[in-house]
Amino acid sequence: MIYRSNTAKLSFAFRLILTFVLVNCVVLTTLSAARSNAAVESSQLKLTAQNFHIYTSGNLRFVFGITSEALVDEVTSNESAVFRISLGQRIVDGHKQVQEIFAKPESFVTTDSVDLTIREVARRSDGQFELIALSTDISSGTRRLEFAGPGVYPVRVEVFVDGASRAALLSFVNRYNPSRVLKPMPVHAIVALDAPITLQPDGSRLIDQTTRTKLEKLIKLLKLDAPRLTVQISPELIDGLTRSTDPVDQSLLVQLVAALGTAPIISTTYVQLDPSAASTNKQTSEFNSLIELGTATWQQVSPNTKIISNVWVARNPLDQSGLDLLVESGVRSIFMLPSSSAALGTFDNAAWPFRLVSNDTDVSLHLVDKSYVEQLSTPDNNSYTATTFLAAQILAQRNQIETEGGVPALRRIVLASRDGSVVNEDLIHETLVILSRVPQQVALRTLSNLPAPRLDAYKPPLRPVNLTNFTERATTIETLRIDLEKLRSTIAPEAQVWQDWDQRLLVMSSDSMNDVQRGEFVSATRSQLKKIRQSVTLQEGTTFTLGGRESELRLNLQNSSEFAMTVQVKVVSSKLRFGKNMATVEIPANSSKELVVDVVALSNGLFPVEVRIFTADGLSQLGKKIEVSARVNALAGLGQIVTGVGLLLLATWWVAHIRRKYRKKISRNHPVLRSKP
Repeated sequence: MIYRSNTAKLSFAFRLILTFVLVNCVVLTTLSAARSNAAVESSQLKLTAQNFHIYTSGNLRFVFGITSEALVDEVTSNESAVFRISLGQRIVDGHKQVQEIFAKPESFVTTDSVDLTIREVARRSDGQFELIALSTDISSGTRRLEFAGPGVYPVRVEVFVDGASRAALLSFVNRYNPSRVLKPMPVHAIVALDAPITLQPDGSRLIDQTTRTKLEKLIKLLKLDAPRLTVQISPELIDGLTRSTDPVDQSLLVQLVAALGTAPIISTTYVQLDPSAASTNKQTSEFNSLIELGTATWQQVSPNTKIISNVWVARNPLDQSGLDLLVESGVRSIFMLPSSSAALGTFDNAAWPFRLVSNDTDVSLHLVDKSYVEQLSTPDNNSYTATTFLAAQILAQRNQIETEGGVPALRRIVLASRDGSVVNEDLIHETLVILSRVPQQVALRTLSNLPAPRLDAYKPPLRPVNLTNFTERATTIETLRIDLEKLRSTIAPEAQVWQDWDQRLLVMSSDSMNDVQRGEFVSATRSQLKKIRQSVTLQEGTTFTLGGRESELRLNLQNSSEFAMTVQVKVVSSKLRFGKNMATVEIPANSSKELVVDVVALSNGLFPVEVRIFTADGLSQLGKKIEVSARVNALAGLGQIVTGVGLLLLATWWVAHIRRKYRKKISRNHPVLRSKP
């Protein structure tokens, strides 16, 4: 009995333990599911506004929306629902610590928190929730978030229902004491917009939709932040907008010029031409011409725009020959985009000060900070959360420099996307607004009036780069140039066609154009050249009638081109003698002019006359020879003379004949002759 009783007790205990285990498993599974749901729901909070800089004893304010209607119903109907604002540990390890917390929210360590019930939260007319929490720098024992002094802090906002976290968002704030004397760190925001070549082989302009979208983003940003930005835009794109016949492009140009305002423009080549490759391939004149054309384009479109000519934004790796060419062009500061600075190898570190040297001339070198490139290159719908993340990194980086005994004023941060274009205009704008509110910590600067390079700066070696061989390209362009130059004496230098051809040849030298595109441009240009060479002509097959021995040949020359042409005309015929068989004449555009040639007919009849048209210098024939006919009746009076002479001879013969006959008759009747012997 005792045994059976003990067995029963053990069996009951086992069942009890088993039940406890099963219950706990169910509880753990439920909690795990709840955590999983919480992780999913964490994306349901969308931050739209907050006060990033929290002054001493200031308030924290967050405005956000809950995208899940079901969660909104729970929060507004459940009395146990609360909004919790948690303050994390102060950032002490710079921007990398900010990045780590943002990438791994579980690393967030709460130092203080405040719960707000639904009655303590304002519900805005647009359905968003507005939270306000008081703060302090000393232990108060009240419902105030306690900061540990000035610095950057992570902050988490959570929604709790029935004690469970249902949604959360992570942000950052900057605890700021305006009475402190600080040294601001310069921050540069650069926008560099390049685009496919707009000039088409037929001379028209085409701006693709991708470029238009980039322009729209840039215009939106410039309208808000032009004084805080330094801009570089492809001059060829600006020229394309100017010459485009599409109303959309014309509208974009007007908006762009108006939005630029006081923003300085960094000069660049009209189209892309790598300075290192240009120098190596002896294309320095083309490079300088493209620089001049780029500046002239901007001055024509926006005469009041400030052009920065001593700064170069490098997209490609730079070698010493390329640096020498830039310095000769007046460049004294170089900013490298990531695609350019990668060639520096171990020196690809934006935290270091750099300088380059070309023929005893020091050039300052600045690298786009890669810590922020990916953020600026990736669209983010929740832009304000990304804004606090970006601003927090920059300020944490500045604070770390100061903490480690450095001078923030000597550190220069350059912000740009991977290719320099505007990817998320809201992110850039909000970040610049946040940074502009603490001028004691951060100084937003343009690239105007940059200081000379520091003498203690590193001098990274510029490695030789793998360059494109321009030989075939240069030969193709030069051959075409020679053929165009043959018309130099024929077409006036002020004619628009020369500007168009010069521009076309320069565009063909661009790195942006591949061999197939270049071939299309060559074919189209040669077709145009052929048409122009054949534009001065004379109606072939025309017959001219010359009515006298000395007469005039009147040639009606037609010019079908859009510009005046000066040509040399040569007339040849074996039956005519010309007073001057070559004459130079200028024919107005889309018009005609009569050329009068003095001739002397050598014989009668219908015979061919050759007309050849040459360039004004006579060195190159334009078009094919033209054959006309001349009908000569100039010697018709000679027949009459011959006839008269014939009649005269006949009359003379008759007179002589009559006289002989008369003499013979007289001789027979003479007395002497009649007497007999």
